[in-house]
Amino acid sequence: MVDILESDKIKLKILKILSNRKVYSFYHLSKVLKTNYSTVKKNCFFLELLKLVEVIKIEKEESASNKPTYRVKITERGLDVIKDLNDHEKSVF
Repeated sequence: MVDILESDKIKLKILKILSNRKVYSFYHLSKVLKTNYSTVKKNCFFLELLKLVEVIKIEKEESASNKPTYRVKITERGLDVIKDLNDHEKSVF
């Protein structure tokens, strides 16, 4: 296995979690991953640059908490990446 950075492992974990096609908040992802909110937020915005996830901002006017919130969901491209990774893992073993 190739050594990868811890931050890259987090990105892959985010994609794997989102591969169930459900929508997650940064907060919920941080709890599932057992990491902090800002780590999840930064990694999700990076994944969005690659068009692997979509980050949806809920403006404070629309939010019940009167604070802006974010929701994240995987894109078709992100699903393709996860499928390719899963296929690669199967071929290695």
